Amino acid sequence: MVQDSQNRKIALLDLDAFFAAVEVLKQPKLAHVPFAVGGGGERGVVATANYLARKFGVRSAMPGHQARRLCPELVFVKPDMAAYKAMSKRVQEVLLQYTDRVEPASIDEFYLDLTENTAFQGSASLTLEAIRAELRELGVSASAGISSQKMVAKIASEDRKPDGQSVVPPQQIVQYLAALPLRRIPGVGPKSQERLAAAGFHNVSDIQTCDPQKLQRILGEHSGMLLFQRCLGIDERPIQTTRLRKQISVEETLHRDFKHLKEAERFLETTLLASLKRRAGDGRWQDMKAKGQTLKLKFSDFNQTTVSRVSNRVSPSLYYQLLAEAWPRAKGRTIRLIGLGITLPDPEEDRQLELELE
Repeated sequence: MVQDSQNRKIALLDLDAFFAAVEVLKQPKLAHVPFAVGGGGERGVVATANYLARKFGVRSAMPGHQARRLCPELVFVKPDMAAYKAMSKRVQEVLLQYTDRVEPASIDEFYLDLTENTAFQGSASLTLEAIRAELRELGVSASAGISSQKMVAKIASEDRKPDGQSVVPPQQIVQYLAALPLRRIPGVGPKSQERLAAAGFHNVSDIQTCDPQKLQRILGEHSGMLLFQRCLGIDERPIQTTRLRKQISVEETLHRDFKHLKEAERFLETTLLASLKRRAGDGRWQDMKAKGQTLKLKFSDFNQTTVSRVSNRVSPSLYYQLLAEAWPRAKGRTIRLIGLGITLPDPEEDRQLELELE
């Protein structure tokens, strides 16, 4: 890495079981029972679970009925996004007392650039400890990773969860990454893991010593080189204090499963396309610039599939084509959810954290 990036102090602060923590503030009795935020019905999904529930194997994105089987005593709490957003804003106010270089990665994750920080004689570790102590007073705990770059800070934030922090100095980054399985690299999901494993790549160390052209043949020119660079610890992306909108999407869990393509086509026409247009600003379709369009189907067994196409302008008719392409993948299963997405043009494409290999 270049010298400038070695001198940076970048942290990722990750709020622990955030939705659950906010719910405990509202209902303190929940602190003593396993509970999940989300829907516990036949068609519900777990948004997050407290740590008591996680001991039973309950996790986010799990169907509610499966979570109940794992933990019969599980209590379900309806999500309160207004409360979560309000607490997230209070957390940001605490962070801005220490640095104005704050990038919200999500409602419960924040990147901090502490390079110019003067608190605690410039110690990023002591600063994060002080921040985390203030957050405990608000009623939420957080874990943190600290390094000279965003990717390693994010990975390190998972090392001492919950309510801990981990530091990876610049000179230890390559060695730190070498010991990790590839699934720890952001963007390397199950499908990419399968493709990489078939070629003999299981750990980051396998990538560090390989010919990058081999990776490019497996993953494509851009993604292959990006993964190679990330595994070598090369990530010079700055903290972005203003967030770019990357995608516009809508999805709906159906009141009843669809068995026939015609049903889904009518649903696109009467509901989803109108909802997507409202979210995009109610302009004319032909005036909406895009990088691509995506359609998602979730099947009755909760597996899902997506189909995407490059598109410079948003075309409603393209969604019908994507639907027709995705539909045969059901293989007899019914459809429980349909989603549509627009990927927006992104001037910072080459700097993105996610490898988008999936």
